[in-house]
Amino acid sequence: MESNPETAILGLALTSPRALEDIDHLDPDDFRDVRHGELWSVILKLAQQRKPHDLAAVAGTAKIRGLDGAAIADLAFNAPVSGAAGFYADLIEKEATRRRTIEAATRIRQLAEEADPDQIPTVVEAARGEIDAAARIGGNLEGIDSGAYFAQHLDILERPVELVPTPWPDLNHLIGGWRPGALYVIGARPGVGKSVIGLQAATGLQQSGTVLLSTLEMTRDEVQNRLIAQTASVPLKAFEEPLTENYWKRITAHTDTLANYRIHIDDRAGIGPTEIRSTARTLTRRGKLSAVVVDYLQLMTTPRGDKRARHEIVADFSRQLKLLAKELHVPVIALSQLNRESAGRGDGFPRISDLRESGAVEQDADVIMLLHQQDDHPTDLHVAVGKNRHGSRGSFKLTFEGAYVRAVHHEWRPDHAYAS
Repeated sequence: MESNPETAILGLALTSPRALEDIDHLDPDDFRDVRHGELWSVILKLAQQRKPHDLAAVAGTAKIRGLDGAAIADLAFNAPVSGAAGFYADLIEKEATRRRTIEAATRIRQLAEEADPDQIPTVVEAARGEIDAAARIGGNLEGIDSGAYFAQHLDILERPVELVPTPWPDLNHLIGGWRPGALYVIGARPGVGKSVIGLQAATGLQQSGTVLLSTLEMTRDEVQNRLIAQTASVPLKAFEEPLTENYWKRITAHTDTLANYRIHIDDRAGIGPTEIRSTARTLTRRGKLSAVVVDYLQLMTTPRGDKRARHEIVADFSRQLKLLAKELHVPVIALSQLNRESAGRGDGFPRISDLRESGAVEQDADVIMLLHQQDDHPTDLHVAVGKNRHGSRGSFKLTFEGAYVRAVHHEWRPDHAYAS
């Protein structure tokens, strides 16, 4: 039988039990020769049963078409030295990855050629999944043994939790800060200030990496005007006319700060979680991604032809954003509309149940914040933390500076009346 990395590995497995311990991560599908893959499967099965997997045991067990006892004996006889096991395993893995990549490319081409234009973003994500699957090294076992992980986990416990402070001390008092892997939902009626809070959150988070701001309602120019307004204290209304010399001086004084903001503005309308995930993953490959902010949840769309009920669609949006937070290990902040019911109640304060299509959103979110303004106190922005998986609930007030589209610290006021 012709000698090659596959025959070498099989020979080592038949003659050196210790060598198998270093190469048992290989999968039968990694072998180009189907007969070799079947023989490898027999060897692994015997090893997992703690039975001998030497020549005598395998020859008496294996019934592989095209590979008789003499051929198996030849593999054992021509086995290289055991120390070469890792070298040959690496060659097999790389060749298997090459084959899987070629096969994935064929499937991707077929998907792309058959897809409707509206399905292309989904095809792009499917293509990435195919490539990720092709790039695996051997047949890795998913998950981890708790005992083996214990020491590593203790090291993690000794390190501080990776929380990024929010711009508001009172909110930090309740939630600690933005937590990687968590989904934050900020709900409010139109015009109350959820976009203001979302943009300020992005401005704070960009200090530790790039923030993806997916704004489905505003244009990039509107976002830039708001960034200038909140940073340089230029009234947003001033951008409706030529700026005065005084306002230009304020902008100039903050040019360095504004020019170095790491906020990636995606102002495409009519996109969904698939496109947001694709953009986020691209940014991750280019550098550190610190957060994703979506403004806002109910404006996301699905491919044409999706006939599901709206509440099912929004439930899927919510779930996809939670999975995105976990996959990329970043906080995802999703802004959400509230139903009209809150405005009709006596106190007007919102509840979690007021979130539009709220069931799945409430379930998926790690933290839910509800915003409210009262007509007689327009500068008071009430913030209620109605759900908090990692801490306590409560409420506080921010001072709403509408001219500069920002909300700033206000005195702490514990009040749980509308936080549940």
